Amino acid sequence: MPQQSSFWNRQATRYDKAISDHDQRYEMRLTQITQLLHRDANVLDFGCASGEIALDIAARVNSIEGIDPASEMIRIATEKANKRGINNASFLATDIFDARLEPESFDAVLAFNVLHLVHDHDEVIHRIKSLLKPGGMLFVETPCLGEFTWWKRQLILAASALRLAPFIHVYKFGEPNAELEHRSFKILGAQNEPDQDCRAFIAAQKPAE
Repeated sequence: MPQQSSFWNRQATRYDKAISDHDQRYEMRLTQITQLLHRDANVLDFGCASGEIALDIAARVNSIEGIDPASEMIRIATEKANKRGINNASFLATDIFDARLEPESFDAVLAFNVLHLVHDHDEVIHRIKSLLKPGGMLFVETPCLGEFTWWKRQLILAASALRLAPFIHVYKFGEPNAELEHRSFKILGAQNEPDQDCRAFIAAQKPAE
Protein backbone atom coordinates (compact mmCIF):
# COMPACT_ATOMS: atom_id res chain seq x y z
CA MET A 1 0.00 0.00 0.00
CA PRO A 2 2.58 2.61 -1.10
CA GLN A 3 -0.01 5.37 -1.55
CA GLN A 4 -1.36 4.78 1.95
CA SER A 5 2.12 4.79 3.49
CA SER A 6 3.15 7.94 1.64
CA PHE A 7 -0.01 9.77 2.75
CA TRP A 8 0.37 8.80 6.43
CA ASN A 9 4.10 9.54 6.46
CA ARG A 10 3.25 13.11 5.45
CA GLN A 11 0.47 13.32 8.04
CA ALA A 12 2.36 11.66 10.92
CA THR A 13 3.35 14.72 12.97
CA ARG A 14 -0.02 16.41 12.54
CA TYR A 15 -1.86 13.19 13.34
CA ASP A 16 0.16 12.63 16.51
CA LYS A 17 -0.60 16.11 17.79
CA ALA A 18 -4.32 15.59 17.13
CA ILE A 19 -4.56 12.20 18.84
CA SER A 20 -2.55 13.40 21.84
CA ASP A 21 -5.46 15.66 22.81
CA HIS A 22 -7.49 13.01 24.61
CA ASP A 23 -11.21 13.57 24.92
CA GLN A 24 -13.77 11.85 27.11
CA ARG A 25 -14.59 9.27 24.45
CA TYR A 26 -10.93 8.29 24.19
CA GLU A 27 -10.69 7.68 27.93
CA MET A 28 -13.95 5.73 27.89
CA ARG A 29 -12.68 3.54 25.05
CA LEU A 30 -9.46 2.72 26.90
CA THR A 31 -11.48 1.77 29.96
CA GLN A 32 -13.76 -0.48 27.92
CA ILE A 33 -10.79 -2.28 26.40
CA THR A 34 -8.72 -2.74 29.53
CA GLN A 35 -11.69 -4.05 31.50
CA LEU A 36 -11.77 -7.01 29.09
CA LEU A 37 -8.00 -7.62 29.00
CA HIS A 38 -6.03 -9.54 31.61
CA ARG A 39 -2.75 -8.20 32.98
CA ASP A 40 -0.60 -10.87 31.30
CA ALA A 41 -2.12 -10.28 27.85
CA ASN A 42 0.09 -9.94 24.78
CA VAL A 43 -1.55 -7.45 22.43
CA LEU A 44 -1.13 -6.50 18.78
CA ASP A 45 -2.07 -2.96 17.74
CA PHE A 46 -2.85 -3.24 14.03
CA GLY A 47 -2.50 0.16 12.34
CA CYS A 48 -0.98 1.67 15.49
CA ALA A 49 -0.15 5.02 13.84
CA SER A 50 1.95 7.10 16.26
CA GLY A 51 1.42 4.62 19.08
CA GLU A 52 -0.70 6.72 21.42
CA ILE A 53 -3.29 4.04 22.19
CA ALA A 54 -0.67 1.28 22.50
CA LEU A 55 1.41 3.35 24.91
CA ASP A 56 -1.61 4.26 27.03
CA ILE A 57 -2.56 0.59 27.35
CA ALA A 58 0.98 -0.75 27.86
CA ALA A 59 0.97 -0.40 31.66
CA ARG A 60 -2.12 -2.63 31.91
CA VAL A 61 -0.88 -5.60 29.84
CA ASN A 62 2.18 -7.83 29.59
CA SER A 63 3.27 -6.58 26.17
CA ILE A 64 1.97 -4.68 23.18
CA GLU A 65 3.35 -4.68 19.64
CA GLY A 66 2.32 -1.96 17.24
CA ILE A 67 2.48 -2.33 13.48
CA ASP A 68 1.90 0.28 10.80
CA PRO A 69 3.16 0.53 7.20
CA ALA A 70 4.03 4.22 7.65
CA SER A 71 7.66 4.36 8.83
CA GLU A 72 7.30 7.93 10.11
CA MET A 73 4.44 6.86 12.37
CA ILE A 74 6.64 4.07 13.75
CA ARG A 75 9.52 6.49 14.31
CA ILE A 76 7.29 8.78 16.36
CA ALA A 77 5.80 5.87 18.32
CA THR A 78 9.24 4.47 19.18
CA GLU A 79 10.50 7.90 20.21
CA LYS A 80 7.47 8.40 22.49
CA ALA A 81 7.97 4.98 24.09
CA ASN A 82 11.60 5.83 24.85
CA LYS A 83 10.72 9.24 26.29
CA ARG A 84 8.03 7.75 28.52
CA GLY A 85 10.25 4.88 29.65
CA ILE A 86 7.81 2.23 28.41
CA ASN A 87 9.70 -1.02 27.94
CA ASN A 88 6.94 -3.48 27.09
CA ALA A 89 5.83 -1.75 23.87
CA SER A 90 7.54 -2.28 20.51
CA PHE A 91 6.77 -0.92 17.06
CA LEU A 92 7.42 -2.25 13.59
CA ALA A 93 6.91 -0.68 10.16
CA THR A 94 5.04 -3.47 8.40
CA ASP A 95 1.58 -4.80 7.58
CA ILE A 96 -0.68 -7.45 9.09
CA PHE A 97 0.63 -10.16 6.76
CA ASP A 98 4.25 -9.98 7.95
CA ALA A 99 5.47 -13.55 8.51
CA ARG A 100 7.21 -12.46 11.71
CA LEU A 101 3.76 -12.26 13.32
CA GLU A 102 3.20 -15.83 14.44
CA PRO A 103 -0.18 -17.59 14.42
CA GLU A 104 -2.05 -17.72 17.73
CA SER A 105 0.52 -15.53 19.47
CA PHE A 106 -1.75 -12.70 20.68
CA ASP A 107 -4.42 -12.53 23.37
CA ALA A 108 -5.95 -9.44 21.77
CA VAL A 109 -5.77 -7.36 18.61
CA LEU A 110 -6.66 -3.68 18.42
CA ALA A 111 -7.91 -2.44 15.03
CA PHE A 112 -8.65 1.24 15.53
CA ASN A 113 -9.32 3.48 12.52
CA VAL A 114 -7.86 0.96 10.10
CA LEU A 115 -10.47 -1.45 8.68
CA HIS A 116 -12.06 1.28 6.54
CA LEU A 117 -8.64 1.78 4.92
CA VAL A 118 -8.10 -1.78 3.69
CA HIS A 119 -9.31 -3.25 0.41
CA ASP A 120 -9.79 -6.96 1.15
CA HIS A 121 -11.63 -7.08 4.47
CA ASP A 122 -12.26 -10.82 4.37
CA GLU A 123 -8.56 -11.59 3.93
CA VAL A 124 -7.51 -9.14 6.65
CA ILE A 125 -10.07 -10.39 9.17
CA HIS A 126 -9.04 -13.99 8.44
CA ARG A 127 -5.41 -13.01 9.12
CA ILE A 128 -6.34 -11.28 12.38
CA LYS A 129 -8.25 -14.38 13.47
CA SER A 130 -5.23 -16.57 12.72
CA LEU A 131 -2.99 -14.37 14.90
CA LEU A 132 -5.31 -14.58 17.90
CA LYS A 133 -5.13 -17.37 20.45
CA PRO A 134 -8.36 -19.36 20.89
CA GLY A 135 -10.70 -17.16 22.89
CA GLY A 136 -8.66 -14.05 21.97
CA MET A 137 -10.26 -10.62 21.76
CA LEU A 138 -10.60 -8.24 18.81
CA PHE A 139 -11.43 -4.57 19.37
CA VAL A 140 -12.54 -2.58 16.33
CA GLU A 141 -13.32 1.09 16.00
CA THR A 142 -14.07 2.43 12.55
CA PRO A 143 -15.83 5.40 10.99
CA CYS A 144 -18.90 4.45 8.96
CA LEU A 145 -18.84 6.76 5.97
CA GLY A 146 -22.20 5.49 4.78
CA GLU A 147 -23.80 7.25 7.76
CA PHE A 148 -22.27 10.64 6.93
CA THR A 149 -24.33 13.37 5.31
CA TRP A 150 -24.23 12.93 1.54
CA TRP A 151 -22.16 16.06 0.89
CA LYS A 152 -19.53 15.19 3.49
CA ARG A 153 -19.30 11.63 2.16
CA GLN A 154 -18.91 12.87 -1.42
CA LEU A 155 -16.18 15.33 -0.43
CA ILE A 156 -14.19 12.57 1.27
CA LEU A 157 -14.65 10.13 -1.62
CA ALA A 158 -13.68 12.82 -4.13
CA ALA A 159 -10.48 13.52 -2.19
CA SER A 160 -9.73 9.79 -2.19
CA ALA A 161 -10.40 9.50 -5.95
CA LEU A 162 -8.02 12.41 -6.59
CA ARG A 163 -5.41 10.74 -4.33
CA LEU A 164 -5.52 13.63 -1.90
CA ALA A 165 -6.63 11.09 0.70
CA PRO A 166 -6.17 7.31 0.95
CA PHE A 167 -8.61 4.63 -0.18
CA ILE A 168 -11.69 4.58 2.07
CA HIS A 169 -14.25 1.80 2.33
CA VAL A 170 -17.82 2.98 2.89
CA TYR A 171 -19.23 1.15 5.89
CA LYS A 172 -22.76 1.51 7.21
CA PHE A 173 -23.65 0.74 10.81
CA GLY A 174 -23.90 -3.00 11.35
CA GLU A 175 -21.64 -3.98 8.45
CA PRO A 176 -18.41 -4.31 10.48
CA ASN A 177 -20.29 -6.58 12.92
CA ALA A 178 -21.52 -8.73 10.03
CA GLU A 179 -17.98 -9.10 8.65
CA LEU A 180 -16.73 -10.38 11.99
CA GLU A 181 -19.65 -12.74 12.48
CA HIS A 182 -19.02 -14.12 8.97
CA ARG A 183 -15.58 -15.16 10.26
CA SER A 184 -17.17 -16.80 13.33
CA PHE A 185 -16.26 -14.07 15.79
CA LYS A 186 -18.67 -13.72 18.70
CA ILE A 187 -19.81 -10.13 19.17
CA LEU A 188 -19.50 -9.27 22.86
CA GLY A 189 -20.61 -5.69 22.53
CA ALA A 190 -21.19 -3.07 19.86
CA GLN A 191 -21.87 0.65 19.91
CA ASN A 192 -22.84 2.90 17.02
CA GLU A 193 -22.17 6.58 17.59
CA PRO A 194 -24.12 8.69 15.07
CA ASP A 195 -22.84 12.01 16.40
CA GLN A 196 -19.63 13.62 15.16
CA ASP A 197 -17.91 11.15 12.81
CA CYS A 198 -20.34 8.19 12.95
CA ARG A 199 -18.10 5.57 14.51
CA ALA A 200 -18.78 1.95 15.29
CA PHE A 201 -17.02 0.25 18.20
CA ILE A 202 -17.07 -3.53 18.49
CA ALA A 203 -15.63 -5.97 21.00
CA ALA A 204 -15.47 -9.50 19.55
CA GLN A 205 -14.01 -12.85 20.53
CA LYS A 206 -12.47 -15.68 18.57
CA PRO A 207 -14.05 -19.06 19.36
CA ALA A 208 -12.25 -20.90 22.14
CA GLU A 209 -12.24 -24.10 20.03
